[in-house]
Amino acid sequence: SREVRAILVRDPNKMVAAAVLSSPKVTEAEVESFARMATVSEDVLRTIAMNRAWLKNYAVVHALTRNPKTPVALSLKLLNRLTDRDVTGVSTDRNVPEPVRVAARRKVVLGQQR
Repeated sequence: SREVRAILVRDPNKMVAAAVLSSPKVTEAEVESFARMATVSEDVLRTIAMNRAWLKNYAVVHALTRNPKTPVALSLKLLNRLTDRDVTGVSTDRNVPEPVRVAARRKVVLGQQR
């Protein structure tokens, strides 16, 4: 069920978490909630970011970018897909890694100069 998948995706065993994500019953809403969780492993977030079908959902991209555990390289790539309002939010979010926050701040400043 949905609750069991939410528990299993946080499992420290990478195989269990990968099996949850590869399940055909996982919905985009669940993937979005997994991307928001700060308790999931980096591998889960990386797997979500590698799935093109899930990245078509803006809420998933937004959740991945704001998650402190998302690898910095992935967050920087996804930052380009956010709206100006969300980039402004990321630039002031203390939970986001410093390089992502700096890049977002730079993007906000460049947008204001135009």
